Amino acid sequence: MTPLTSQYDERFRRFSRRIEKGIMIGIVACAIALTAGEILIQYVPARAFLIETERLEGVSDKP
Repeated sequence: MTPLTSQYDERFRRFSRRIEKGIMIGIVACAIALTAGEILIQYVPARAFLIETERLEGVSDKP
């Protein structure tokens, strides 16, 4: 291997580790946001505020 190739490989490894770390942080953040959202919609006041169809469904104005 030439020094240029080994330098390229090392730079690529560092770059790919940063990208992989960013993807993992993104996955964890999305999982936390999804879990928090699911917990929030279990409570009626939060569900009424967050979900528009929750307000629109219900008692009809015509019997």
